[in-house]
Amino acid sequence: MKKSIGIAVLIAALMLVIVMNVSRLYSGEAMKTEEGITNNKLLIAHTEIFGKLERAPVVFNHKIHADKYKKAGCSVCHPQNEEGGFLFDFPFRKTTNQKEPVMDAYHKQCIGCHARLIGEKVKAGPVQCGSCHKKEFASGLMQYPHSEFDFATHEKHVKKLDRDCSHCHHIYDVEEEVEELRLVYEKGTEESCYSCHDFTKKRGPELSRITGVAREKGLSMRKISHAQCVNCHLDFTGKGEQAGPIVCSECHTGKYRTAAELAKAPRPDRNQPGKPFLFLDDAQMKGVPFDHTAHEKNAKTCRSCHHETLKACRKCHGLTGSPEGRGINIAGAYHDVFSQSGCSGCHAAKKSENDCAGCHHHLLGMDVQAKGPKKEFCAVCHSGRKETTSSVRRISFAELSTRKVPEKVTIKVLEKEFEPVIFPHRDIVRKLIEISNKSEMATYFHRDIGAICQGCHHESDPRAEVKADNPPHCRRCHALTFDSQNLNKPRLLAAYHRQCIGCHDMMGITKTKECRDCHKEKKGNSARYFQEDRS
Repeated sequence: MKKSIGIAVLIAALMLVIVMNVSRLYSGEAMKTEEGITNNKLLIAHTEIFGKLERAPVVFNHKIHADKYKKAGCSVCHPQNEEGGFLFDFPFRKTTNQKEPVMDAYHKQCIGCHARLIGEKVKAGPVQCGSCHKKEFASGLMQYPHSEFDFATHEKHVKKLDRDCSHCHHIYDVEEEVEELRLVYEKGTEESCYSCHDFTKKRGPELSRITGVAREKGLSMRKISHAQCVNCHLDFTGKGEQAGPIVCSECHTGKYRTAAELAKAPRPDRNQPGKPFLFLDDAQMKGVPFDHTAHEKNAKTCRSCHHETLKACRKCHGLTGSPEGRGINIAGAYHDVFSQSGCSGCHAAKKSENDCAGCHHHLLGMDVQAKGPKKEFCAVCHSGRKETTSSVRRISFAELSTRKVPEKVTIKVLEKEFEPVIFPHRDIVRKLIEISNKSEMATYFHRDIGAICQGCHHESDPRAEVKADNPPHCRRCHALTFDSQNLNKPRLLAAYHRQCIGCHDMMGITKTKECRDCHKEKKGNSARYFQEDRS
């Protein structure tokens, strides 16, 4: 009986997962397949209106229709506003979100057009239900990849529009005491489109009225991007000038430039300081010199840090928090290790990359109880200096005392069963120094050779050691036997494997994949630890 109940619960759980995935499928936005991207096909579902679909969704071939009515233009299918700009809604006779009127509007516009063309003896699309609502599309998933308006693309628009930012950047004038807010432009206050048109984020009081108006008008990022961008491109194309794309697949390519590829692209000019000194009156900690220009080159968008507006962090996040910053104080904004918008969170993400993760996967820079950075790291940033260092500090292998640091280390912890393991100590140090010196972030935080040594000698402190450049061996801290009273400290054998194998795994090193790559069986040992090769 209990077994039957368990199986029933498992089946119910699986069905719930299936239902959740099916509900995601019919989002009305459309599915990700290479065919859909290449051929400009869209999925029509609108489950937000129809709920559970009685028939399969319709895959609409936008390219065929766009090519057919290229001369007539977009007005054949899409309505226009008072200024003549296209509203990329469909069908344009849809005036409500009620189920029956929407369905009737689709059928009237689509089937009506097809029937009219057939009556004129012109080849046209289907007029029967099953020809559009095909069963093979019931389980399809089609979603265009998002389109990135990166720094390089922004610079193209700046030049094309002769540096007149008012074409794109505007905001509702909340100072006016009128019922209907009007759009205005003020130089030097340009914000990202996401500030007003992204409804997925919570907003502070400053933006709540503006986003409320945009939400009431249904001006989401998706809708406003198509209306603003495509209409502008159509205007320039109509004048015979070169312009951006008007076809779905030419914007939604699924290909994105990296931060490195965008490093030389000019950044938007908002009179932002190149190297500001981050400090608040009455703050207890020393100020932080911040290289804003360097961070711009390592970010793909300003919104990486300026997640709400492009104002300085202190404008919303004060010493004790404010409604504009949703109560998050300045310390929380900068030091939240789980936030990609803050310094500590962004640095933590960077340290999870292969080259850094070899050491940092076990070097936790976080105070586990406080969920914040460890206090011993504070002075690295909170120096109180008004300027950042002008020259990059790269570590030299010559700083290491080769007399005190052996070329190789022999590890004999398993010498009864295996030959000793020869650890190429200096080669490892050289490689870690090379990796560190290639990273702009590492050259700032790794101030000396000791930072490299910390990768393995992670609980060592040179200030407490008798001799310089002579940290304790692993066996001085990790005993041969496991200490059941100290669950956080592994025994020596486990410490070696966790350190070495963990580093290799995190750095993607595949050279040593099996036990025998490090451990050679001792000659004369009757026990066989490794299976013979079956080649």
